[in-house]
Amino acid sequence: MNTTRLLIAGLVFASAWPLASLAQPAAAPAPLVPLNAPQFAAVSAMNAALAPLNQALTTARDALTAVSLTLPANAQDISAKADAVARADLAIANARAAAMPQFQSGTNRLSAAQIQNLLTPAGRGGRGGAPAPLPPTVSPGAVVEKLATLPRETYTVGMPFTEGATSAPNGDVYFVEQNSSKIMKWSVADKALSVFMHPAGYANGMSFDYKGNLIVCADERNELWSVSLTEKETIPYPAPLNPAGGDPDRPATLTRPKVTLLMNGSYNGKLLGGPNDVWCAPNGDIYFTDPHYGRSWWNPANRPTEQDQRTVYFLSADRKTFKRAVPDFNNVAGVAGMPNGIIGTKDGKTLYVANINGGETYGYDIQPDGSLTNKRVVCHSGSDGMTLDDQGNLYMSSGGVSVYSTKTGQLIGVIPVPEGPANVAFGGPDHKTLYITARTGFYSIPTNVRGENPGK
Repeated sequence: MNTTRLLIAGLVFASAWPLASLAQPAAAPAPLVPLNAPQFAAVSAMNAALAPLNQALTTARDALTAVSLTLPANAQDISAKADAVARADLAIANARAAAMPQFQSGTNRLSAAQIQNLLTPAGRGGRGGAPAPLPPTVSPGAVVEKLATLPRETYTVGMPFTEGATSAPNGDVYFVEQNSSKIMKWSVADKALSVFMHPAGYANGMSFDYKGNLIVCADERNELWSVSLTEKETIPYPAPLNPAGGDPDRPATLTRPKVTLLMNGSYNGKLLGGPNDVWCAPNGDIYFTDPHYGRSWWNPANRPTEQDQRTVYFLSADRKTFKRAVPDFNNVAGVAGMPNGIIGTKDGKTLYVANINGGETYGYDIQPDGSLTNKRVVCHSGSDGMTLDDQGNLYMSSGGVSVYSTKTGQLIGVIPVPEGPANVAFGGPDHKTLYITARTGFYSIPTNVRGENPGK
C-alpha cells in the first residue's frame, strides 16, 4: 500500500468510527430481552425511518471508495468524502438515539437492556461496540484461526477483498478475491489455498447447487454463471469490460473451468445493478439479490442503476423463467431497501434475505412458482453474506459474525473476527467448520452444529 492509500485508511478510521461511537454505550453487553408485539412494531417503524439515512451512508461510502481507487489519488477530495461518511454515520447514530425516548414510556416501553441493544446503528450487530459472548453453537474457548492472507497483485483494484464463501460436496471451500477477479479454492485435506479461476468476471457471491456446480454472481457483466469443477474449456483471453482494468499481461488464450451462462446480465432489457449473493434451492431453482454498488471495473465506471428497484430475482431450474421474486424490496414503511445476503432452508420452503441498509432481515415462504410470500422481519440486523445452521440460526457478517435465532429474532452471540467479515459458509468433511471471508483474510472456527445447506 502506498502513502496515499495509508492516508485514505487513516481518514476513514480516524474520522468515521470515533464520531459514530459518541452515541454508543461502552458498558458490558446487555442481556437479550425479547420484544413484545407493540415494541417489535415500533422498532420496525424506527428502522424504516432510518432507511434513507442508511442509504445516504451507503452512497457516501461508495463515493469514498470510488475516489480512493483513482490514480493519482486526490487527497483533498478523499478528505472531503471521508468527512461526508463520518457525518452520515453520526447522523444515523444520533437519529437512533433521538428515537429512544418513545420507548421509555407507554405501551412501547423497553428495558434499559433492550435500549442498549438498539442504540447501535443498523448493520453492526446491535451491541454498541461492547464485547458480546460467543454463541452457544461455538465451543467455549474456540477462537478464529487465520488460514490465509490474500496478496495484492499489480492488477488488484485497491486492496484484496475476500467474499463469496461456499462449500463443495467434498467440504473444500471456494471463495472470491473480488478485487483481483479470482476464485480461490481452500483444500481442507491439504490445508492449502490455490487459485481456481482467474480472471473470474469479478465474481462476488457464490453457492454450490445440489449437483455440485459452482453458481457464481459474475459482477463485471452482471451475469450468473454455472462453473464446472471437472470440465475445462479454452477460450480467447477475456478482455476486461473497462479497458483500464484487468491483468495487463494477457496471453492470447485461456484454459479455465468450463462456464455456462445462466443469465445474461439484464432484466426487461435493462442492466441489472450487479448480482451480489446467491442461493440454490434443492430443486435447482436459483435466487439472487441485486443491489447496486458502483464498480470501477464497469464501463463506464460506477455507472448509475438502470433498474427501477433493488430486489430479489428468481431463475427456475429449467432456466426458462427469470423474474422478480417479490414485487418490491421495501420495508414495512414502504421505504426501498438494499438486498444483500441470502440463504434458504434445505427443505426449500423458506428464504431469508438481508436488507443491509434498513437493518432488518426478512423471512419469506417459497411458493411452487418461485414467488416469495408472507414477508416478516426475523431479526433487526442487516448483513452482507450470511449462512444458516441446522438449528435455525443465521450467521451474519455484521459486528463480527453475529448469530441470530430465526425462532426468536434475538442475537445469541458474536464471533469476533480481526477483519470486517463479508461472507460466511459452513464447510469441511463434517460441514461443522465455519469459514469466514474478511477483507484481505480468510478465517475459520470450529462449531458444534452443521450447516443447513450442503453448499453453504
